[in-house]
Amino acid sequence: MPSAHEQPWSPFPVQDWSSLPPDPLGGVAINPTWPAPKEQWPWWRPLVVFGLVAALVAVAAFVASSVGVAARVTTAARYLPTDGAVSYERTATTSELKTTVGINVTEAARLSGVAGLLSTDGAFAAKMLDEAYADRERIQILRTTTTAINDPAAIAQTIRFYRVNAGVELMGVSTPSEGYVYSPALLLLPADVDAGSHWTGAGSAGETLDYRSELQADAVNSDCLRVTGQVRYLSKAGQLGRVVTVAQTWCLREGILTENQSYADVRVASSRIDPPPPSVQTTTNAAIHWTAPEHWTTKAFSTISVNPTFGEGPMVGSPAAVTPVRTESDLVIRATLGRGDLVATTPKTPTEWTSIWRGHPGGTIMTLSAFGNVIIATTSNRQIVAYSDVGVRLWQLSLGDLAPTAPVRINDREAVLVDLAGVIRRFDLATGTVLWQGNVGSDVNVSPAAGAGLVVIMDRGGTTTAYEQATGQRRWNADMQGAAATVISDTVVVIQDQTAHALLTTTGTHRWVRPIFGTLTDMATFAGQIVVATKSESVILRGDGVVTKQLGPLLTLTPSRDHLVAWGPTEASVIAKDGTVVSRWTLPALTLSLQDRPALATSEGVLLFSNDWTFQARDNAV
Repeated sequence: MPSAHEQPWSPFPVQDWSSLPPDPLGGVAINPTWPAPKEQWPWWRPLVVFGLVAALVAVAAFVASSVGVAARVTTAARYLPTDGAVSYERTATTSELKTTVGINVTEAARLSGVAGLLSTDGAFAAKMLDEAYADRERIQILRTTTTAINDPAAIAQTIRFYRVNAGVELMGVSTPSEGYVYSPALLLLPADVDAGSHWTGAGSAGETLDYRSELQADAVNSDCLRVTGQVRYLSKAGQLGRVVTVAQTWCLREGILTENQSYADVRVASSRIDPPPPSVQTTTNAAIHWTAPEHWTTKAFSTISVNPTFGEGPMVGSPAAVTPVRTESDLVIRATLGRGDLVATTPKTPTEWTSIWRGHPGGTIMTLSAFGNVIIATTSNRQIVAYSDVGVRLWQLSLGDLAPTAPVRINDREAVLVDLAGVIRRFDLATGTVLWQGNVGSDVNVSPAAGAGLVVIMDRGGTTTAYEQATGQRRWNADMQGAAATVISDTVVVIQDQTAHALLTTTGTHRWVRPIFGTLTDMATFAGQIVVATKSESVILRGDGVVTKQLGPLLTLTPSRDHLVAWGPTEASVIAKDGTVVSRWTLPALTLSLQDRPALATSEGVLLFSNDWTFQARDNAV
């Protein structure tokens, strides 16, 4: 039975709503002469005000904290890149007479504590946690992740962890071919580093090797230092192994700008370059067609990580509440908590998936979407960042404000994004090029709808506005504070105050209205009809407003070309185009920490995620 705040209005007390007969007008088309309901004062406005006040308090606390940290910044810390910083490098590797040239992209992450140490493969993280870092609860970390751009087969990334509480110390490095964990950490920049500084170090480099280092710093200019010297690796028995000659140029707020290493007959030289043009990626998605979903079975999966040097381990860290997405190449991308990563996963065994790469756009990941093989994240750094399905950062776009809703596709190649300040941008998915930009004139925190050549924006000021997709010109607006919308044929259906309003795409005038009972949870189009999910009474509507099916309480909708999966509080059902239910199954119970059904359609069936690295698959796969 719906809760008290979700029940429809009645002039008399009703004890059991489920005992009432269905709406007698539910199967009748709405009279187009009926006037639209008058707008009521939305219940959520006080919550918005409260949220803004809380955000201001949090920002003030953060600024105060930042000022305190800034007062203790060491000289070495001034050479570190910021969280989410990205650089592109040309790397030339010479062995004997052969030189191989590659282009890499490196992302920087600023992390802290044990959670920061766990932001990598489980086996690699375990090695670093095993070392005697007395301050690991308060440890400050710079993590860099390097991905090859021009070698799609080289998905394994090079990951480096630096402790940066005072100086800059290399804790561990994992490459596609080798890995080291240093104890004590290898000092690269002393806290008070300056031109003429000289320092040495010694310790363990792993289970079989020790190291001894001797480095010095010289000025390049007022902004950069050049660190040169040697790192000698010895067996535990004291026998000399590899001797690596190092030359690194560190620049203020940039990190390592150039680096040269040589050992035996191998020389590696890396230098910064301008970002190369993004490679053209697949941005289209083939329609998903499920075969015989009535025979689906449920399987449970966990996620592991496999490091090329340190081996297999459990997936560590915590996934964020952001709903995962699927690429056209069948990767599933998940976001992690805090200053989050994107983690790409793929099946490995009949019961386990594995992570294959990480991306770090910077800040907290707010939304995640996939268009073909282009993955797009919006972040708390007021950016939109795009990746390929092999983990290469393709492009990034700075925004004037946060983007709390994901981009919406308008054709095979382009999408539109609306930020919180109401700025609309139509952009190219493969390159990030902005094709036009406009301003709604009011804050926006509801996802736009696109179709019939329109982009429909619902703002906080109480206006729903339709813009031309091609030019960004305003076509019409209506006094309506929408919570969700969709475009079907020549009609825009907007949900406002538990009412569905159908507006003509050409003029914005009302065609019909239909009461919707319950708190809205999701909205989708399926088989030429509109599906409105609420916590009380969900319905499927025809284009003329007629109710064709009642579905009960629902939390999430997952449509494909031929079927719709409706996820409820206790069970899920698969619905065919004609409205028949072809399959049902019981779902795990909701918990205080998981009040939604984060689900994803795949080519084989559907995935239902938990708030850890486990999930369920419902499909025909063996």
